[in-house]
Amino acid sequence: MFEAEDTIVAIATSSAGAARGIVRLSGPDVVDLVGPLFSATGGVTISGVTEPSNLDGKLQFSNLPDPPITLPCELLLWPGSRSYTRQPAIELHTLGSPPLLEMLVDTLCRRGARLAEPGEFTLRAFLAGRIDLSQAEAVLGVIDANDDVQLNTALAQLAGGIAQPMEQLRSDLLQLLAELEAGLDFVDEDIEFITTDEIACRLVQVQQQLHELEQQMANRAERGSKLQVVLVGPPNVGKSSLFNVLLGRFGSNSAHQSGALLPAIVAPQRGTTRDYLTGTLKLGNLSCQLVDTAGVEIASNVPASEAEEMTQAAQACAAEQRQRATLQLICFDSDSPLPQKLPLPGRELLVFTKADLDPQRQLQGVISVSSVTGCGIDTLAEAIRKQLIDDVNSPAEVVASTAVRCGDSLRLARAAIQRAHELATAQGGDELIAAETRNALQELGKIVGAVYTDDILDRVFSSFCIGK
Repeated sequence: MFEAEDTIVAIATSSAGAARGIVRLSGPDVVDLVGPLFSATGGVTISGVTEPSNLDGKLQFSNLPDPPITLPCELLLWPGSRSYTRQPAIELHTLGSPPLLEMLVDTLCRRGARLAEPGEFTLRAFLAGRIDLSQAEAVLGVIDANDDVQLNTALAQLAGGIAQPMEQLRSDLLQLLAELEAGLDFVDEDIEFITTDEIACRLVQVQQQLHELEQQMANRAERGSKLQVVLVGPPNVGKSSLFNVLLGRFGSNSAHQSGALLPAIVAPQRGTTRDYLTGTLKLGNLSCQLVDTAGVEIASNVPASEAEEMTQAAQACAAEQRQRATLQLICFDSDSPLPQKLPLPGRELLVFTKADLDPQRQLQGVISVSSVTGCGIDTLAEAIRKQLIDDVNSPAEVVASTAVRCGDSLRLARAAIQRAHELATAQGGDELIAAETRNALQELGKIVGAVYTDDILDRVFSSFCIGK
């Protein structure tokens, strides 16, 4: 673990040049370190400032043996515990030249500061109780957001979107545990603080809530941080043509072959897509990954043994992409039968391709498109956007890293509650029910960081960049 009482410093802005750059410090000695370098307009000295303040002035520093450099600077000062880290903190906003910012950090380190480790500012905020562990992961989600939807998801989690329901669950279980242990304290006096039926009822409610959270987080962890839309269907129904048209209108193709950017190969022969291709769609304020997968069959001019091997590899690859999909576009054309399986709400859309060959065919619940004329492409894009918006706005939506980390804890907590419920219905004894309830509380504590180890913290904060 890092020494939390050191004064740390880091550049908090991009390594690319910009009009403004920020150097951030946190720790007990920030005023002593920065004070001699900063001259505030009006002659104010920062050592006399007792409230959070914003001061204009100039910085003068040097990287010996170079001559001093003077820069305009806006200094943000939190002299007490009202900062992000709940330590005295300073941000220096000045010119965003990377060499100048690095020289400033070097000067501050020579004066006694230590270069911050990745994520150390947010780690200090967590250790000080400013945020919980899920909110710390949301900070990284904000930094890494690729679109408005991902940003809003991370901001909602940062505002307590996961912490609040988790804390309510922990509060309910703590209340139940208190009543159970009160009964154990007075067992010789035959005082009953809570009935067995009430225990079982409350455990069922908690178990259901945990199950719903577990399923929602499992879905989020499965698809990862990128929304994924996968084209699936028989060979030669126009998936690759649709892939090219959608990317041509709403995105840029990022499919790679031999290092070059290429569109999907389109040909009248069946089975021309053997691997999968990907590209990014921008649909309003939302971006997603579009994936073109292989059909079932192999072109007839491929030797049988090679065809079998290629088929298995292609189908395994396609199945893996379907498993990861947030949304599947089930494609068929006028030569294909209508898929028998109805689409799952929020998971699939039925798409009738090559509508220009059969313009009279209109099917309930099916989107008709033509990659040749462009008919229906905008309608399909809007349907994709609406489905994805509904998906990401689910009640327990979280950033992907939280979903991955919390999966085991939720599963173990629910298993403990299930065992407690079985004990309650079998009259197994309040002391055993209490033990299982404590196990569940332990696991829920790991999610919000009420219970943590160095390994958990390393896993969460190792992905942060320096300065955050």
